[in-house]
Amino acid sequence: MKRLLFTLALCISLAGCTSLNMDQIEFNDYSVVKQETTDFSGLGNFHSLLGDLKDFLFFLDKNLIFRVAALSYPTVDPNGKEVIASGLVFHPISKKSKGVIDFLPTAHMDSEGGGTDELFAVEGILILMGYTVIIPDLLGSGISKDMQIPFLFAENTGRVAYDMRRAAAQYLWDEFRYQMPAETIIMGYSLGGSAAIATQKYYETRHANTVKVKEVYASSGAYDLEIAFQAFAKTGFSDYPAIPNTILGFKHYYFDERGLELDLSQIFKGDLLANYTDWYSGKYTSFEILDMIGTDLHAYLHEDFFKPVEQHNDALKSLYPHLRENSLITGWCPKAPIYMTHAYGDSYVPTECADAAVKYFRRAGANISYIKYPGTHDTIGYLWFLRSILHFL
Repeated sequence: MKRLLFTLALCISLAGCTSLNMDQIEFNDYSVVKQETTDFSGLGNFHSLLGDLKDFLFFLDKNLIFRVAALSYPTVDPNGKEVIASGLVFHPISKKSKGVIDFLPTAHMDSEGGGTDELFAVEGILILMGYTVIIPDLLGSGISKDMQIPFLFAENTGRVAYDMRRAAAQYLWDEFRYQMPAETIIMGYSLGGSAAIATQKYYETRHANTVKVKEVYASSGAYDLEIAFQAFAKTGFSDYPAIPNTILGFKHYYFDERGLELDLSQIFKGDLLANYTDWYSGKYTSFEILDMIGTDLHAYLHEDFFKPVEQHNDALKSLYPHLRENSLITGWCPKAPIYMTHAYGDSYVPTECADAAVKYFRRAGANISYIKYPGTHDTIGYLWFLRSILHFL
């Protein structure tokens, strides 16, 4: 009953975004990759299941006409090198937008999994509740699919999302003379949950004069990599093959600029050591990689990975400072309220990640709500999304 009352209270309080008296966000260059004007009849483009259930989705605006556009835009990689990224922007045409949502995407391993590849992404469904929705692909996806994915690089994730917001602001002004409001809501699940907090941190610490974060809805994210790695070391089990990709990202981006030399024979072993360049080349989905790599971490990670940090080998010792550097929970206090959820039985992202984030943020004085649900990483995704939609009604 308490949870129900809490949810109802949030539903009442969430009345949409409004313009604030702040500096206008600086525009960013962009190119339109592709775009389409559509309506409720295109619901199945977001997800086939939504198309099957469209007669029952009473909370969506069946009369709304909207534009979806895939944009490319300039940003930087984790080393500050200029690159071109991409993302999606959904905007209502037939009615006034209720406000803006920055929705960060979930993870994928294959190079064809970006939102702009299909033009539609399931996160964009909130357009049919009347909101303008911005979804950056993040690097290593969409138009930047040939790049190494920089998994969980905190600063860079926020920068790429901010540059996408700037590009979307320019596009919306050019196309509709719509001035993007300063206030925004940030959302994300799984990798998107981590990216949501990273984006909040970037907006609040670097661009508080142009972006006002109203609320953040984050679920199932790895908010601190060191805590995640140590939790995995205890269980020796993972249902999602992200650990090697995370390590390969640090090896790729921090070799030249930071002098990080990782001897992967001290981190990987077995079939992974022999095949990581192929398995993590973007040719395979996460499910295909999992079939090859398995769920037992002892089968593909060096035995030193499972030892206490002080007993790590040289390669792991050189890696861990960079994990700490990209923590999202230390060294700052979130200003906007955060609504966080996680599953007790999450075997993709350890629950300890969310527990630690809540502990650190509350100790710093942040306003954070935290609910843990029974179930798995996948089931919490559906619950979190439905709960978030209820907040917007």
